[in-house]
Amino acid sequence: MTENNTQINNKNNVLQDILSHSSPQNNRKIPPLEKWSPTRIHDFDIFIADNAEWYHEGDKMTRQSLVDLFASVLWGQVGNDGVKRYFLKTPSDMYQIKVFDAPLLINTVDQIEQDDVTWIEFGTTNGDKIVLDDNPLYFKEFIKDVKAEDRLYIDTRHQLTARVGANVLYHLIQMGELSEEGGQTILTLTSGGRTHRVVTEVSHD
Repeated sequence: MTENNTQINNKNNVLQDILSHSSPQNNRKIPPLEKWSPTRIHDFDIFIADNAEWYHEGDKMTRQSLVDLFASVLWGQVGNDGVKRYFLKTPSDMYQIKVFDAPLLINTVDQIEQDDVTWIEFGTTNGDKIVLDDNPLYFKEFIKDVKAEDRLYIDTRHQLTARVGANVLYHLIQMGELSEEGGQTILTLTSGGRTHRVVTEVSHD
């Protein structure tokens, strides 16, 4: 067997390992990643771009169903250096991937009714549903093309972070109320009977 054939087989084995532990395409349940204790960590040539598109070995992954399967085993972990890194996790192995900003991108927002209570529910490009509840929305500075910009995020399952898209932020402003306090702009939202206050201007001092 040639070296190229060996590399191809190894890559296929990695992909098969990940896919075998992902959710079936017709069932978006997230696998029990928190119960898995893999002992091996590998680098894997997958990159999540700023627009939530996935790339494997430099080529865009065009099958959304495949991307969603991979997204179901996404795992975030903060190292001893305080840096959060992202992985595709299986029971025996973790495959570290590169992420431009956040691994999940929120592209929809709705108000849903449950037991006569109104909740704000976000949707990601991978089919996740995130309810605005205990985890707060927060702005954080992000450097893109040497330029600083403030982006809105929310933390969700398995230490993952989801970035709120600009179109969704616009809808949130329509849902809530803006006010000025102490030189800061505050966005006030109501979800699940709770009031959520988001500082919409970040200091760059």
